[in-house]
Amino acid sequence: MLFLDISTWQPENSDKVIEHFKELRPPAGVNIINQWVDISGGRYFILYETDDPQAFAEFNLPWSDICLIESCPVMESTDFIKLMSKKSM
Repeated sequence: MLFLDISTWQPENSDKVIEHFKELRPPAGVNIINQWVDISGGRYFILYETDDPQAFAEFNLPWSDICLIESCPVMESTDFIKLMSKKSM
């Protein structure tokens, strides 16, 4: 399953967040697809895949002391349209 995480943090935590980024190593079971940083500051976006709830938790919990993380399960729009088209039949 694909997840898009949006992490936000307060400016006073920027140095801590940068250190976390430098040490970012996803656990087994988490495949990072891509990552983006809001260049205006305070937000980080990461798209990754996992089917393992434990790996999901191991990936996100270490950040919980300095970031607010919103995790959204996502799928490509073309796949979503196909799914919804089948449901309508």
